Amino acid sequence: MKRSLPVLLIVALLTLSCSTITIPINQNVASTTVPVSQAPGTADDILLFSIGMHIEPFGETAQGYLGSTKADYNDEAFFLRHVKDIRLVADIVSSHGGKMTIQAQSPFTTSAIRLKDSILADLYGGGHEIALHFHENAHLGKNEERKPVKDWCTAMSDEVTLIQQAVNLDAASKNVDIRYWSGGNLYPQIFEAAACAGLDVNSDWKNPETQTTDISLVGIHPWRPAGGTSGDDFSLLSSHDPAGKVVFLPEGLYDETDFASRRRSEDSGGDEAYFEYLKEIFENSLAAAEPGKVNVFHFTVHAGEFHGDPAHPFEVIERFLTEVVDPAVAAGKVRWATFSEMADAYTAWEVAHPGEDPR
Repeated sequence: MKRSLPVLLIVALLTLSCSTITIPINQNVASTTVPVSQAPGTADDILLFSIGMHIEPFGETAQGYLGSTKADYNDEAFFLRHVKDIRLVADIVSSHGGKMTIQAQSPFTTSAIRLKDSILADLYGGGHEIALHFHENAHLGKNEERKPVKDWCTAMSDEVTLIQQAVNLDAASKNVDIRYWSGGNLYPQIFEAAACAGLDVNSDWKNPETQTTDISLVGIHPWRPAGGTSGDDFSLLSSHDPAGKVVFLPEGLYDETDFASRRRSEDSGGDEAYFEYLKEIFENSLAAAEPGKVNVFHFTVHAGEFHGDPAHPFEVIERFLTEVVDPAVAAGKVRWATFSEMADAYTAWEVAHPGEDPR
C-alpha cells in the first residue's frame, strides 16, 4: 500500500527517535527491551504464541452467587488439587521457555487469600501473566445481560481487586497490572464495562449457549472491535475501530465454529485427537503469518484439563510443545508472548502503520 509523503516522514522520524520498543511483561518482572527490527510482529512474519488458562468459578463467589456446582474451590482439598495441577502445567510451559496468561476469578482467588496460598504470586513472579476470567452470572446473578454498565464495571473491578490481593499476599508487593479478561461475551456493552474496570485486552469469544465461535472472529491478526454483540449480529465485534479501547486477539486460523468445545466432545477422539487437530491449526496459522503484521495464535486449557495418565500428568501438552512448538521457536518462526505482550506488539504496530488495516 502506498503511503503519502507526510506519513513517510512521520514513520522516518519515529524510526530515528526510537531505536527500541519496550514491552512490559508485568511490574515485578523486568521489562523486555528488544530492537525495533526484532520487535514481535513488526518487521517479520513471526507468530506470537501462548497458552491461556481459565480457572472456573467452582462454588460460591465473592458476590454470594453460586458459580459452577460441579465442585467447590471453597473446599480446601479440591482447591489444593487444582493448585498442584496448575503448577505442573506452568512448570511444563516454563521448561520450554514459555509463559502463560492465567485467568482467575473468585472463589479461587478468595480461597487463595484465605489459605494464604502463593499460587498466583508464584506464577506472576515466574513471568506468567495473571488475568481475569469472568463468568458474569457467577458475579452478577440472574438477568446479568439486562444490568447497566456500572454494575458490570463494579463486579469486574471487584474481581480484579481480589486477583491483586491473591498475588500480593506479601503486603510489601506492588499491585499487579491486570489488563486481560475473557468472558461477558453476550453483553453488547462488555468493552465499555471492561474499559471502566481498567481492562484493555480480550479474546476467547464463544457463545456460552451454543459453544461456538462466529467465523468472522477467526484469524491471526488483532484488531480493535467497534463494539460487542448479543450473539446474533457480529458486525461491530468483527469491525476494526482505530479508536477502540480494547485490543482483540483472535485465536488462530481455525476452520470450524465449534473449536472451543471440540476438546470436550465425545466424538472428537479424546485428548490425542484434539491436539492433532490443534497441530493442524497451528501449522495453518504459521503458514498464514504475514510479514509486517502482528500474527498471533493461542489456545486455552482449564485447570486440571488434559491431565491424562497420573504417572505422566499433562503429557499431551508436553508432547505438543516438544514436537510442534519448540521446533518452530528454534527456527525463528514462533515467539512466546503473554496476551498483553501480544496486544502491546499490536499497539506498537499501530504507531508504525497509522491508518492501515490491521487485518
